[in-house]
Amino acid sequence: MSIFTSSTNSFRSQLSGETTILVIRKHWLIFISPAIMCFILAGAPFLVYFLIYNQPWYFFVSSLFWFIAALYYLLIWDLFFYNLMIYSLNTIVVTSKRIIETEQKGFFNYNVDELEIKKIQDISVAINGVFAAFFDYGVIEIQSAGSQNKFLFHYIPHPQKVKNAIMEIAGD
Repeated sequence: MSIFTSSTNSFRSQLSGETTILVIRKHWLIFISPAIMCFILAGAPFLVYFLIYNQPWYFFVSSLFWFIAALYYLLIWDLFFYNLMIYSLNTIVVTSKRIIETEQKGFFNYNVDELEIKKIQDISVAINGVFAAFFDYGVIEIQSAGSQNKFLFHYIPHPQKVKNAIMEIAGD
């Protein structure tokens, strides 16, 4: 099963009788941008190598250069997987009773917000810009009767379909 699709899996703090309807992550473009940057940055040591390998002093510093290049690639590798972790762990779970947003802010720092389906008053969708319209992602704003008035979910793929699914659950 793919982690990027609907799920019937259970999760931590699931209530009895609660079923998972949707598991939503931000649009894949949110992950692709830092990933492309990591691949572009990965070319820097090769560029430096082609600039210095013909220099007479290169023989004396070549071991140091390759050591620094290895450390640099370790840093790029860590940056790539950090962004993958943040993308994968930032989820919105829509269940038969609640909407749970898990926002991963760092390795050991995250927030979990919950909204009961029965407290939803209104849901609006905003698709701003050419890219958002072309790639079909946007912002979902949920008005709530709870202690937190507004829930904003940014970069949600297929926001109109998600809104309709939530409204269908709320209508039951």
